[in-house]
Amino acid sequence: MRRATWLLFASVLLLVQRIHVIRAQRTHARQGSNRETTTTVTIPGQGTVLGKEVTIGNSIKVTQYLGIPYAQPPKGELRFARPVTDPLPSWNEVRNATQFAPSCQQVEGPLKKHEKLYKELLSNIPDPGFSEDCLFLNIFVPDGRTNERWPVMVWFHGGDFNTGTPAIWDASIFVMKQKVLVVTVAYRLNILGFFTTTDSEAPGNYGIFDQIAALDWVKRKIKHFNGSPSNIVIYGHSSGAISVGLHMLSPLSRGKFNKAIAMSGDAINSVRSPEMEVPVVNFVADKFGCNRQPTSALMECLRRLDADHIVKHTSSIESWGPIVDAETNNGTDPFLPQHPKDILDSGNFNAVPLIVGYTKNEQVLAIIESTREYGGDLENGLSPERFETMILDEFSSAVPFMDENSTCTSKPEMVTNAVLFFYKPYPSTRNTTVFRDRYLDLQTERTFGAGLTMLAGQVAKRATTFVYRFDYRAKTQSVTKEIPEWAGVPHMFELPFVWGLPFQMSSPQMQWLPNDRKTSDTMMTMMATFAKTGDPSITGGTGPSVKWESFTQDDPKILIIDKNIEMGEPNAVDHKALAFWNDYYPQVVEEATTCCNVTNTARRLFSYSIYLSGMTTTMALYLFWF
Repeated sequence: MRRATWLLFASVLLLVQRIHVIRAQRTHARQGSNRETTTTVTIPGQGTVLGKEVTIGNSIKVTQYLGIPYAQPPKGELRFARPVTDPLPSWNEVRNATQFAPSCQQVEGPLKKHEKLYKELLSNIPDPGFSEDCLFLNIFVPDGRTNERWPVMVWFHGGDFNTGTPAIWDASIFVMKQKVLVVTVAYRLNILGFFTTTDSEAPGNYGIFDQIAALDWVKRKIKHFNGSPSNIVIYGHSSGAISVGLHMLSPLSRGKFNKAIAMSGDAINSVRSPEMEVPVVNFVADKFGCNRQPTSALMECLRRLDADHIVKHTSSIESWGPIVDAETNNGTDPFLPQHPKDILDSGNFNAVPLIVGYTKNEQVLAIIESTREYGGDLENGLSPERFETMILDEFSSAVPFMDENSTCTSKPEMVTNAVLFFYKPYPSTRNTTVFRDRYLDLQTERTFGAGLTMLAGQVAKRATTFVYRFDYRAKTQSVTKEIPEWAGVPHMFELPFVWGLPFQMSSPQMQWLPNDRKTSDTMMTMMATFAKTGDPSITGGTGPSVKWESFTQDDPKILIIDKNIEMGEPNAVDHKALAFWNDYYPQVVEEATTCCNVTNTARRLFSYSIYLSGMTTTMALYLFWF
């Protein structure tokens, strides 16, 4: 009797174990991996880290080392200061590097439309939480052995310098298919990353200095993960792309990378001046009951407060980001000694092979949402009257109103008339879809295409440069089900293909179609080929060949990525529109403001500030960055 009972118990136990194993296998299959093993690497000067080998598909492995610190925790006296990397954090025991470290402090709010749609495409999204102690990076290493070290790609995430995390950017598929090592970086955001007192007490740009510290770490340590310190590519999207562009301009980033990719982020027209930050300083001091002067007392007050409290109560400020910090860093080397346009004009920048690009209709989702809030609907287009009103409302603020005591006079109608003249359809029409499409073109060309091609044209004088426009609309219905056909390809809709999402293990809810997998494979191959050789063209192999011709100011060739990937016809991109925003529009803004007894240099700086004020107004209404 006891034997029978024991046999019954053993049978039940085996059945339970079998069910548990099946469930575990299903969980791993849903995540795209079948099994995991651990491995260690010793980082000199820090300690040993325990990573995990993740098997994807047919026994192809990627090794992940997650949450490796690259600087001291930026807390206490290190809050609102450059990151400290001497000494680096160290440990005696083996450090568990199999889970993401906390993301940098930020407020969780409602997602923008493009953010929501992208996250819906991801499976098994980790939630590492938030912490002020967040200066960590993650390393994804390909399987196999090579006589040379792996090319290294360092990713700066987007999020308008306000939000974002490297935890959602899993490079495993890209690394597995392309045999390139990828590093993703966390850096300080919002007030903790970019607050400035406009003097040396709190000079600003801490989040950007975090990125420099991460690049220094990669340069010194990546060889221990078989990465090449002499072949480092920096790349990013939106504010991550702005970061990439600024590193190309900063003397402090020189020699820390060898190639660059900037996707949908304009570094030239996205930088503020210390003068523009003064109202922010006043607001912050008043908000937390701190003394405004001296600024040392203000900073002592802010460093005593809880980080979560500071971030939460300044989340209404949307203008956090890099500044020209020559004046605020008067005791140390600044990140940006001049405005980006002046650095480009001087030729004193970090000329490395470069890819820049943007999507066909970058801001369409944000514009759809903003017009719906005011009772509008773009489905049926824009009336000529509404088109004109929207431009007048937006560009009248490009030139500030002057009070009666000012020595300056302003003529905002000069600016609005110039924009209307260029974008109003000719010959005259009442076709509302034409007006809608012209307005969408205006937003993409102004906020993305102009600055990116300006950067590309200047870099092309000294290094090979490539430009693309991403026009491919996903064929998988669940990807575009909420995007009307006329909206085309919005902001962030190239990223599923860059990161290989069509090659995730499919679920019943997400079955990627072959055309999408083909486009993703081509996108990943072009990016990886550029990392390996400096030329993204694809020749040979089993996939399609792509001849990507370089871009110059005299011959501005742009690759159009659609069902067919080929160099665009002469009329595929409105180069005159890009020149309008880069060359003519700033002159109009400057001429629309006349000031007495002001030097040409001061006048130019003033025109930059009012131009950026107009950009900030637009971004507050429509923006987008993730």
